Amino acid sequence: MNYSTKWLNDTTRTEELVDFFITHKTDSYISHGEIVSGRALDSNHWNPDLKNILTAQFNSGFDADHNSRLSILIAENEDGKIIGMLVFNIIRGFKNYAVLEDMLLDHSLRGQSLGSTLLEKAVEESKNWNISFLMLESGIDNTGAHHFFNKYGFKKVSENYILTL
Repeated sequence: MNYSTKWLNDTTRTEELVDFFITHKTDSYISHGEIVSGRALDSNHWNPDLKNILTAQFNSGFDADHNSRLSILIAENEDGKIIGMLVFNIIRGFKNYAVLEDMLLDHSLRGQSLGSTLLEKAVEESKNWNISFLMLESGIDNTGAHHFFNKYGFKKVSENYILTL
């Protein structure tokens, strides 16, 4: 399969990103980040207003403030259609780091190194951005993602717990 990757630097493709996210999300994808951001109601249920929430988040995040900003790397096929996306939130502070907020692939293309290509490009670019480390979180049942990230050297450093009131 032929595809190209590129970093987005504006919000012109937000609707396409949101539609791609909604099409390729799974319930196992939900982690505490989806809950605290309002994307999910709990660890098993996406928010029915997910489209509006994602649209607002992607539209406001390309230069959210002076300490953080979203950087979105996409893979697109020869027709320019998004087939994969990776969203970094770059945090500037005592240590500069990036949070891998989202990584989704077209389900039909899994196992063809698309995820590896996106992650490797993002890791390499992070070195150019003076990033000290990358963090991510993953839904407890997202075992395929856990295996994938472990393969690339990510290590489990904590567990999250939630008490819904």
